[in-house]
Amino acid sequence: MTLSKEEKKAQSEERARVKKIMDEVGRYLQSEVPTLDGKTKDKQIKYFSGASLVDALLSSKWGDENDDLFVETRKEAAEFCTGLLSSELFIALRTKTKKRPLDPEVEKKRKKSSKPLKFDVVNDAEMFVDSPESYYMWKYSPMGIWAWIIGIGVLLGVVAMALVPVWPGQAQIAFQYITNGSGVLVGVFFALLIVRLILFMCVWLFSKGVYHFWLLPNINDDKLSIMDTLKPLYTLDDYYLEKEKKERRSRRREAQRSAASGSELTGSATEDKKNL
Repeated sequence: MTLSKEEKKAQSEERARVKKIMDEVGRYLQSEVPTLDGKTKDKQIKYFSGASLVDALLSSKWGDENDDLFVETRKEAAEFCTGLLSSELFIALRTKTKKRPLDPEVEKKRKKSSKPLKFDVVNDAEMFVDSPESYYMWKYSPMGIWAWIIGIGVLLGVVAMALVPVWPGQAQIAFQYITNGSGVLVGVFFALLIVRLILFMCVWLFSKGVYHFWLLPNINDDKLSIMDTLKPLYTLDDYYLEKEKKERRSRRREAQRSAASGSELTGSATEDKKNL
């Protein structure tokens, strides 16, 4: 059956929307999920457990009602993480050492082992497993627009500085204006950071720590495009309200874990009775 132009356009827009959501979730999880140092056959890695990934997703803004994505239970979160695994945002691992690695959230509280644990990469994993004993490593490592701009700017700057003596007089004058303008832009950027901090401290002090105000909250996120770093213009958060939300998510997460553990124990007891 041949699709019409409108249907093809709708499918394309939907794919773009889903990809944007996955990229945003991937960036968030990569910055929030605790990791430990490990080793594969050819390189050093940082690994994390499936349970810690689900915990981070449920405690995020997507754990509350959200127009783009809403994951309410661990099962829904695991299904979404299966989509991230299929999109190759992270890769499944299998342990090679006899010593079983611990959940990164638990291990972070202990003294780190001096010898990294060894893993095999599982390229054919199809299902994400929500367990402290399932392990993954990030493959998603986006290079933000700022990294490209800085890299290209440094390269062009080095070449330009080397060729300044052979430039025509007008080109040298133009180069001088450009370098002076770049210095002004850098100065404006640092001045903006100082103004942000001053505004934050003023709001924080006058509200006695209740409200957190940030002007251009994403300005330092080098994984976003230039336009995205300018959105939103500001954020004003109620610290205690956000804390209450996190505590509520944590209680819900613990209740789901307890329910899952209770179901497993009940199933095991039933199976034992049948065997007897």
